[in-house]
Amino acid sequence: QLRTTALVLADLLDQGWKISARDRAIELTPPGLRSGVETAEDAKLRLRHALQVGQKRQLHDPSVQKFLKNAMAQRWRGGVKSSVLDLVDDGADLARLLRAARNKPREATLKDLRRIIRPSVELVTEDARCATTGLRLMDIWRFFRHTWSLEYRSIPGRQLPLLVRNDARPNRPVIGIAQLASPILRTRPRDNWLQWTPEPFVRALQDGVWPIDDTMDALRHRIIRSAEEIRFDDLASAEEIANPTESAVFRLEQRAAGAAVLRENSLKEIYRASGRDVRSQKDDANQEWTEEEWFEASGEVLYVRKRAETLARLLRAKLTFTTLSRDARGEELLDRLLQERHGAQALSAALQEVRKAGLASQIADLSVCGAVAPYNAILGGKLVALLAASREAHEAWKAKYEEQVSIISSQMAGRPVCRPADLKVLTTTSLYGRGSSQYNRLRLQAGTYRGLKDGLEWKQLEETTAGYGTVHLGTDTVQRLREFSEDAYGARRINNRFGEGTSPRLRQIREGLDALGIESNDVLNHATPRLFYACALTDDAKEQLIGFGTKVPRKQAKSDQISDAWRERWLYSRIQSDDILDQVAARNSETVRNDLRPSDETGQLLLSL
Repeated sequence: QLRTTALVLADLLDQGWKISARDRAIELTPPGLRSGVETAEDAKLRLRHALQVGQKRQLHDPSVQKFLKNAMAQRWRGGVKSSVLDLVDDGADLARLLRAARNKPREATLKDLRRIIRPSVELVTEDARCATTGLRLMDIWRFFRHTWSLEYRSIPGRQLPLLVRNDARPNRPVIGIAQLASPILRTRPRDNWLQWTPEPFVRALQDGVWPIDDTMDALRHRIIRSAEEIRFDDLASAEEIANPTESAVFRLEQRAAGAAVLRENSLKEIYRASGRDVRSQKDDANQEWTEEEWFEASGEVLYVRKRAETLARLLRAKLTFTTLSRDARGEELLDRLLQERHGAQALSAALQEVRKAGLASQIADLSVCGAVAPYNAILGGKLVALLAASREAHEAWKAKYEEQVSIISSQMAGRPVCRPADLKVLTTTSLYGRGSSQYNRLRLQAGTYRGLKDGLEWKQLEETTAGYGTVHLGTDTVQRLREFSEDAYGARRINNRFGEGTSPRLRQIREGLDALGIESNDVLNHATPRLFYACALTDDAKEQLIGFGTKVPRKQAKSDQISDAWRERWLYSRIQSDDILDQVAARNSETVRNDLRPSDETGQLLLSL
């Protein structure tokens, strides 16, 4: 208990938290809550330093050092003697070309810039290799991810890593990297913007933004479709699903509660048999299941609870909508929903299903996005963020996932279920809460730039996230918290099972802190709010996500059109500065190598613990 607590405190100290002892108690103050005058740049420097603690600590990991050394070693790969450092552009040579290009009339300069920087989007797959160096594209992507200030961690769910490369330069050097991934399940700024929460949803109807009848019909149909996608033969009759009753809902709630107790007892029994050697239960996302195996999986106690719980909620919402809509439409139906005892509950349940359907197949999070040296100095990060919304990225996502079986949905249905993969919205968060130069004013207006027929905008939402997360706690600390909570509860209650819950890491930390007697929200709230951004890929993305949009397809801009606009909008003005080009010239493969050398000045307290 003492060692686990000390690890938590050491992590927070490394992250700049103020820790003091008073009256036999330890008080902690997150850096984001400190008072006093602090400029936006000072805040960014402080937060960047805090984030680098985890990154530098990771560089001490022997497995990470082995990977980096192997990648940087000159070796024969695919018939070519190469190193990943061959994909870092020579900043001095690039700066020389850019200086020469700027001393010309604008159109001539832009023509030269097209010859100097010609970006392309390259899809990273597990086995694909770089045609220039013979290196695995995944290893290239991972290497450049380690050069950033934020510790590299893999994430569960759908993932589409992308490389942005410069086809105009020797070896096609890497401009930047990106990754589209499964979105965060719940985040208030996004859900409010999409009208997925009751208050903004009702406001949109009351203000006449959306037609009430069409919108309410869409919600009712969403509830019906969601209920039809769940196996029910062992829980309710077909008549009860079609025409739900209060007694059927109550029986489902009782069944869910009983299944929850059975699973808790099962996990305790597994722990008693295995002790500290108990391993996380995992689902294999690459496993090919038969129809019989999906049906069998749906009968596991974990999914019996989840199916009964979900059906109870859906049938109650269906019963409420059916009862209220028999003799009411339009504003009268909306008023009744807001006034009836189960009305607000039914509305929330319907919006929850809308959110689940949207997050499952129509929204992706830009979880990784940025430029690498020397392109970061010339706003390559803006280029990467724009290219993540390109037609090529959208089609690559669709090709990878449109026929993939959804594990959770299939285990809920007892049969294989495929979700569409037609993206409507991209989302992301900034690293810092004081604004983001990468996403700031990131907008391309249709018709303003050559060949750009469809506009593109990363919109900053009005709200920021609350500052909750796990990035400020290290891997060793999380491991100790998990072990301590297992001892305290006599079971490994948090596993890497689909359907058990989102973010196992977050839940492990929360459970471990609570077991220690530390209020988990106080630690998980790192008090450094981050700005939330969204990019709509269709003109009526919000309506389509609710279920009643016009569904008029709008093709995203191609990468070459976006690149042209980026050169004209940002690169042209950027290269006019000598200071910027000096920054470009100062970066090369050797400076990148030096950046990846582990520091002896960080993590000493953690290493001693």
